[in-house]
Amino acid sequence: MWSDAQADPAACRGAGSRVEPAPQLPNGFPGGRALCPVCSDFVMLRGGVIAPHDAYRGTSDPAEAADRAAWFNHVGWN
Repeated sequence: MWSDAQADPAACRGAGSRVEPAPQLPNGFPGGRALCPVCSDFVMLRGGVIAPHDAYRGTSDPAEAADRAAWFNHVGWN
């Protein structure tokens, strides 16, 4: 077991990375967001760089999970 003191910080180190928006599926997912190269979340861009965000820890939304699976199956891991 570990305590919160030993846990990774909530803020993702990928913020500020210069990336392109991720390719979209026919249904529009991920809606102009980019894939964070550190935590693999789809996050908004600000001025061509990844906006500050918490590290991705998974989703509890079944639709989001299905879209993520479809995206990675279609586009793959870059």
